[in-house]
Amino acid sequence: MGLGSILLSSVLCGLLLVLVALGAVAALPDKILRGMAFWRTEILAVLWAIAGVTALTGAAFRVEGELGWFPVFGADGPSLPMLAILACVGALVGRGRAGVACVLACLGVLALSPLVFGLFTGTALVLLAGHGKRGLCLPFAVLPACIPADSSLSVPLLGVMVLLIGWAIAVQRGPLGVLPACIGLFLLGRLLAEVGELPLLSQGVLLACGGVVACAGLAQAMRNQQATALVAGMAACWYGMLVLALVLALSSPLGGADTFRTTVVLGMGAPVVALLGMLWVAQQSDAGEGGILQTRAARCLLGVVLAQCSVLPPCGGFAVLWAALAGGSYSVEATQPVMALLAVMLVVFFVALGVMLSAALVRAGLLLLSAPQGKADAPAAMVLPLWVCAVLSSVLAFVPGTWLFVADHLVVGPPLLPVTWQDMTTVHFAGHAARLTPLLVLLGLALVLLATALLVRVFGFMPFAPALRQVTAWRQGAPVYEIPPDRNGPASVVESCSGGGLLPLWPAWRGFFTTPAAVTALRVPGARGILPRRGKVFWRYARRCLFVAISWCEAQGMVLILLLMGAGLLAGLFVGK
Repeated sequence: MGLGSILLSSVLCGLLLVLVALGAVAALPDKILRGMAFWRTEILAVLWAIAGVTALTGAAFRVEGELGWFPVFGADGPSLPMLAILACVGALVGRGRAGVACVLACLGVLALSPLVFGLFTGTALVLLAGHGKRGLCLPFAVLPACIPADSSLSVPLLGVMVLLIGWAIAVQRGPLGVLPACIGLFLLGRLLAEVGELPLLSQGVLLACGGVVACAGLAQAMRNQQATALVAGMAACWYGMLVLALVLALSSPLGGADTFRTTVVLGMGAPVVALLGMLWVAQQSDAGEGGILQTRAARCLLGVVLAQCSVLPPCGGFAVLWAALAGGSYSVEATQPVMALLAVMLVVFFVALGVMLSAALVRAGLLLLSAPQGKADAPAAMVLPLWVCAVLSSVLAFVPGTWLFVADHLVVGPPLLPVTWQDMTTVHFAGHAARLTPLLVLLGLALVLLATALLVRVFGFMPFAPALRQVTAWRQGAPVYEIPPDRNGPASVVESCSGGGLLPLWPAWRGFFTTPAAVTALRVPGARGILPRRGKVFWRYARRCLFVAISWCEAQGMVLILLLMGAGLLAGLFVGK
């Protein structure tokens, strides 16, 4: 046995043992664990940290292969970096069904057989779905793993998978929303790497599905008033953007495919870790943990996490957009005019999504910081996940060469050049002159702020003068109605008005249209006759039958997954012939 075999066996055996221990600690009841139940959260966090460090070590040393005595699990290029990301998700999720789902997703990533991958990840998606129609629909997302990659059904099923995974991300609450995104990106990258270059129509289908998921997530983030739903929409938008970059990197004939590959690797680094911190804060805020963001340190950490997801110049989101712009530039230089125009349109759409996502970040920050706070300050241990996410995302953003070196094979492609100490702080592409050094950008911004502070201190110049007159929010820019001084209005109007007897028009119109008389006048009269009544009866009967069928499918979820895997295997055998 050589040194490589010993390292491979140590990494794989260590990961499998840690994952088995994680599944046991997350699923076993308190009666069996006895005294360990009190320390369950700490034990899970330590085990997930061990799994993440082991995966990063194996990825840094390029560990690849399988165990000869147990050829079910193995390690290759994308497995170990993705396992490190899943370890961050599992450390924030905790115990119960969510913890078991993270363990099953990790085992699926390490599986060598597509059928075993589909079995583990399909079960994880069922555990995420809970009750309702999601439990029936989400297992179909792993169908592309059960058929040959060169089949004619592969691209339509991949489009369905992208849409279903986007739906799963949008409905999740908390850090668990990143788990289906990792499963979807891992499967999509594997299959696109096997297929290679796709026809233009197939590329358009996958790009359209990714764009639909990104736009739907962005609309949810801009319209929802709940913190967890808002951040889940941002996670779905980020997943759709990475799907666009992954399709351009692996299935398009563009000249800058390696730059889009770097875009995906950067997008799975600092922005995802920062997004995990935001998802955790939003879940704690909606759960009533008001003391989480009461201290100044916690608010500063939240600001760091929000900045790392945004397109501000030194941060992780800016590096992703910079790589996408560089990829568009190189693609235009080495492509026909029509394809160049399409590439420019896609890159502009990608950048527009990133800018709008930054606007949603502002909205999320205002919503989280304006939430009602608790009476007592939160202990330091309560904000420990936010500390980890903020520090780790900052390291990955300002020293991006470290993550690019570790996650070199996260997306299949040519290996990077040998890494030096100077390359640890830069983002560069093989064969191209474009380079980005976030630390230099950060230093430039710090010098600009210092110069501005000195000018203000020396000359007494304030760039933003305070407002001369402060007006209440509901009176800014709105027409008002002035009540005559000799006429007294109703008691309710007089009590609700302030500031010299001024009455806003919008509350008056809203009160008018919400009165019972107005609602009755605007209501459409109901349909009459025998056919509408029979239609209503038939609809109630059909809906009851549908509810009964869905409840049966939920009860038999594991059996349906096994049947689904078997049917997919048989279909793959026949299609392969």
